[in-house]
Amino acid sequence: MNHTHWSNYWQSGVQTSLPQDFKDNYDGEIYYLWEQVVSRLNSGARVVDACTGNGAVALILADIALKQQKQLIITAVDISEINTQYIKENNPKEQIAMINFKSHCPIERLADLINDQQDAIVSQFGLEYSDLTQSAVALHNLMKENGELSFIAHSPKSAVFTYMDLESRIYTWLDEIGLFAIIKKFIAGQVSANGLKNGIVSVIENNKPDTSYLGHGLFQSWQKTMFMLIKQPNQQLKQQKQSLSLFVTQHQAAQKRLQDMLNVAMKVSKNNWYQPFVDCGFELEESNDVLYKNQHHIGRYYRFRSMVLEKP
Repeated sequence: MNHTHWSNYWQSGVQTSLPQDFKDNYDGEIYYLWEQVVSRLNSGARVVDACTGNGAVALILADIALKQQKQLIITAVDISEINTQYIKENNPKEQIAMINFKSHCPIERLADLINDQQDAIVSQFGLEYSDLTQSAVALHNLMKENGELSFIAHSPKSAVFTYMDLESRIYTWLDEIGLFAIIKKFIAGQVSANGLKNGIVSVIENNKPDTSYLGHGLFQSWQKTMFMLIKQPNQQLKQQKQSLSLFVTQHQAAQKRLQDMLNVAMKVSKNNWYQPFVDCGFELEESNDVLYKNQHHIGRYYRFRSMVLEKP
């Protein structure tokens, strides 16, 4: 599977997968959950942050460890390209010094990069994207007996998925009415600047959006961009092909990430979606909804203990 759309996202310069909700790093109830994990670890413990993205959780663990006067050996891995330059420029050196970042590492192949047995493995909005049968075995093989697997997973009940479902419908509508198509034709030189403007005006006049789209950030962004294109002088518009190409590429990548998330929503909607972890030797100890600021449902927390499977 091509993960360029995720690599591009992290390279754009964001810390979390929910930048509209968290300007910097995760805080509140999310921070508290990871604080509890670190409190159960001894200084010198080995920890893997799987599906780290741009290291949000790994950095939180390091921050908490420093506050608790502990040293952790953290390995943060992701299947995409981690933006280590962004991380170094936007986070304290003391936290970064505690973390070893490894890109292009699928969970299913963690053993290829990590040899030491781990005291804990953590993840946030990541494990559920993997092949659970394979990743559960890989994690269990990497874990010490009685090691802790803790992660926050997406939940179909969360406000995030309500927002994304609407966003998906907006993208589908933009495709259907032909806005993507007319911009691509202009970029490719198949229509003139006037042709682009007339095409946009025609699309707007002949297609009325659903009222639920009007207050959504994605719709407002497209609306603002289309009106800007209509008003630009033709010569100036011709010079915007490169930026327009980037605009389309970024939105197509966002659409792919969105589809990944919606596919995950279908996966975690099943009550026993995490059964592969149980089957390979993890015992579920805790499972709770995560409510940010005691009101926004943003996911579900799971804590497992690594057990030794009895031989038949």
